[in-house]
Amino acid sequence: MKRWIILVSGALILPATAVPADARTAPADPVATLKAQFAAQRGVRIVESARTESGGKPFSAQKRGGVVQFGVSGVAGYDILTKSALAGETARPVRTLAVGGSVHTSGGVIGEGLPEGRRWMSAPGSIRDLSPFLTPVLVLEPATLKTLLATSTAKKPGASLHRGKVTFGALYRASPSYRARLHKRPSAKIAAMTVTWRLWMGRDGLPSRLVTSWAEPPLAMRVTRVSDVRFASWGTPVNLAAPVEETAG
Repeated sequence: MKRWIILVSGALILPATAVPADARTAPADPVATLKAQFAAQRGVRIVESARTESGGKPFSAQKRGGVVQFGVSGVAGYDILTKSALAGETARPVRTLAVGGSVHTSGGVIGEGLPEGRRWMSAPGSIRDLSPFLTPVLVLEPATLKTLLATSTAKKPGASLHRGKVTFGALYRASPSYRARLHKRPSAKIAAMTVTWRLWMGRDGLPSRLVTSWAEPPLAMRVTRVSDVRFASWGTPVNLAAPVEETAG
């Protein structure tokens, strides 16, 4: 059955074919939307709250904030300041600057051991294989985002909240940063362990928040880690540069 559109002027009457609701509301591909953010000197601001627990009691908590810079292929660098969030903790903040193929660290116990007049310790590193987060799930990697969404229990297309579980084995196959973190293939036991995750997507189709929790491999005590990452200001201009040291004398 056709519907008719009648112009107010009365000059023209045309039949209008109904547009399927799914076609009008079909969400953009989140992976493609993420890839569209990859441009030189553009990035996203992040805040991560993380804690480590054993027996239900936290013995480590951190608050991290800063900016991630993209290149045309993904994460190209980052500038992150890490502070302790544990009550009574007085450790000095640590700043980590990854840029130009090296990772530069300043503050904390590292700063105490440097020669007079120096504030940074530098080490080589492959920026593309390093993560700015404490969580093993680097959702800024298209393959990792695709893997998460493939395990989502959300049934509604275009849902703003996704949740699910992903194995460490699946992360190892999808994520360059997680492979770099491990340096070797996980054992079958570890590969079968899971990360529980929740991912909020903004109206722009980009991640706005990622909460993950996972258990470390059994050691002397059972350790659980939780990370809560917030994303803001997608597309913000970012132009990181390596620090210029000033030596004494």
